[in-house]
Amino acid sequence: MKKSIFLSIVFTFVSTLLFAQNKTFNGVVVDQETKEPIENATIKILDSNEFTLTEIDGKFSLDSTEDAVFEVMHMSYQTIKIPALKSSRISLTQKKISLDEIVVKSHPLDDISHSVVVIDDVKKGSQPRNAAELFNDISGFSIQKRSATASEPSFRAFKYEQMNIKYDGGTKIVHACPNRMDPITAHVIPEEVSKVEVVKGPFTVRFGQTFGPIVNLVTKTPTPDDYGFHGSVQSGYESNGGNFVGRAELLYAVEKYDLTVNGENRDFGDYTDGNGVETPASFITNSYSIKAGFNPKNNQRLQVDWRQKFGKDIKHAGLPMDSPKDDSYSLGLDYKIRKVSDKISSVSFKSYMSFVDHLMTNEDRPSFMKMDAKTPVTSNTYGGKFEVGITPNDKFLIYTGLDADIIMRDGERTRIIKKRPDGTDFPVDDRPVFTDKVWQDATSSDIGLFAEATYKWSDNLALTAGLRSDFVSMSIAEPALDTPGVGGVIVPGFASLYDGEGFEEVSETTLGGNISLKYKNNGTQVQLAYGLGTRSASMIERYIYHFSIGADSYEYVGNPFLKPEQNNQFELAVKHRKAAFNVGASVYYSIMKDYISAVVRDGDLDFWIVFPRLDDIKYAKQYVNVDANQVGFDAFFNYKIIPSLEFVSDVAFTKATNETFDEPLAQVAPFSAHLGLKFEKEKYWIDLRTEFIGEQDRLAASFGETVATPGYNTIDLRFGVEPFKGLKLGAAALNILDTAYYDHLNFTFKNTDDNEVGQRIYETGRSFSIFAKYSF
Repeated sequence: MKKSIFLSIVFTFVSTLLFAQNKTFNGVVVDQETKEPIENATIKILDSNEFTLTEIDGKFSLDSTEDAVFEVMHMSYQTIKIPALKSSRISLTQKKISLDEIVVKSHPLDDISHSVVVIDDVKKGSQPRNAAELFNDISGFSIQKRSATASEPSFRAFKYEQMNIKYDGGTKIVHACPNRMDPITAHVIPEEVSKVEVVKGPFTVRFGQTFGPIVNLVTKTPTPDDYGFHGSVQSGYESNGGNFVGRAELLYAVEKYDLTVNGENRDFGDYTDGNGVETPASFITNSYSIKAGFNPKNNQRLQVDWRQKFGKDIKHAGLPMDSPKDDSYSLGLDYKIRKVSDKISSVSFKSYMSFVDHLMTNEDRPSFMKMDAKTPVTSNTYGGKFEVGITPNDKFLIYTGLDADIIMRDGERTRIIKKRPDGTDFPVDDRPVFTDKVWQDATSSDIGLFAEATYKWSDNLALTAGLRSDFVSMSIAEPALDTPGVGGVIVPGFASLYDGEGFEEVSETTLGGNISLKYKNNGTQVQLAYGLGTRSASMIERYIYHFSIGADSYEYVGNPFLKPEQNNQFELAVKHRKAAFNVGASVYYSIMKDYISAVVRDGDLDFWIVFPRLDDIKYAKQYVNVDANQVGFDAFFNYKIIPSLEFVSDVAFTKATNETFDEPLAQVAPFSAHLGLKFEKEKYWIDLRTEFIGEQDRLAASFGETVATPGYNTIDLRFGVEPFKGLKLGAAALNILDTAYYDHLNFTFKNTDDNEVGQRIYETGRSFSIFAKYSF
């Protein structure tokens, strides 16, 4: 009897072991409707860290026990859970129609000249000052910093309007301030951005006139996984500056409609750099957004997006004035219908309007002793896009349509002179008053026509080509008049400087296009792309009048007769993913004709300065066309050491040359590299990241660059925990080494007693941050 019991126990034990042994499950993941294979879907064993990704043919292989449950995820499809025993063929349903994205799959071959970076606001563990800081860890990007909020991303040798920056696939918010105190990145709630999409050059014609990269900030849109009533509250604090962020979000979604409401408050103080020097950087902003969607049928979506921002008490260390007020609003209306017929795959319509109301003053600056200056400015922007997707057969996909952007700016600068040239005071009732036109009541319009087609030669090879034409006009209604400059010198206004040359209105037609060949096989993808990007000169470059708007301290004067820039960009990209490895690289070369830069007009009294200064500069800069080129590369290497531990790395380098003046091109970031280790479990995570930036000693003498920017190294540590479902706690130690550094693109201190004028603005020293988010 005892022997029988013993044998039964042994049999049961052995049977359990055999049952628990891993088995290899092979399967395929397909689109439920089209039956096409889905690449890069994640197959994860529930309640573990084991996972795999599907290949180009949708197939996967994963070792697991037979009683396991697989969680299947993809950013374009609804997440499902399925028993391992039923995983031989998995069908996924597409998420709701996206109206906000530009990087989409039009065929099984990805564009690797395009990239998507997913933003996790919790795991960052720190509070960005504005959306520009989301680009800090993206390879190839640098941040041009004028102040804590007046920061914008640059990419390779491209900056400002050379970058086509939008949010949610089409909406633009155009700065009203000529000093760019209020770029688009200052008007979007950073925590609302779910991902950043980047097209690395003029490799598509579908999203407006483009000279360099296209950047799209995608805000969160509900998916079927979000059905019901949800919400979150979050708060963060950073020690260096005493910075506080508070935010709340409410979401209600059902199959037919959804509503999302966001609100946030940011209250940041002055920070201390690695040298112990306090930098003026404080500001307060309050923002909210409302996004409502209606889905009449499964293949249709109508969406309305409204957002508003209120900024006040904003200090701009690198600019001559501060901002007591910086308010904006935007409204977007979008509609899309898919699968209209066998030949029409989609019809979409986007429209938007935005308004910026901005005020600059010098009340807290040293120059206020000599002159009281106030500059209220506004910017109105309207635009839209209509596009049709056509599928003549199963190998062709054609997008064609038209888009438009209209910009109107106005504003005045009032100067009340308090002191005479000899330093004596004017009587209060007898002070001279001068009024200058900032934008000279400028208007610009751009109407574009485009067509882009993709032909799928085989499952491994595809060709994409596009062509667009833009009809651009720009005008000013109130040209700047002659004005007194420093020392009483009369400085000619636009009416005198360009008299009789027809500068009041400029019209031009530009052409752009792209062609790329893409090949993919066994986890390796190769893409050869060419793009002709064309950009008309901006309002600033044509019509600015004696404003200090650059990284230097010079005043700038526009040139209404600038030619359009042309960028002939060639790029070869290679990417390989296999098992734990993910590696890729791009090399590129650009021939840039009529690139817009600026030169100092030394000795020319027509460009004598208008504003009194604390340095020795006497003459302004004027915008001019030059011929230039750039060459460079970027690469990444990621390796999963174990399922929960990943090594990540990237490098980027650009060398740009001004061929006209036989010198380096101005304002180009140096070599950069990132190394990191990410350890992630379901309930906690750790992220150690280091950044290496090289010295930039390639300087543009004609632009006024004279001093090399030293290289530096920083180390950041982020970590967090989810103590129970819904609550996530994060923390970060930033710039652990307390490195004193500044980036090559950072502006210099202007019009301040607290710091030496002309000295570069240093970045934040060591800082500690905490963050909490509760979702329900």
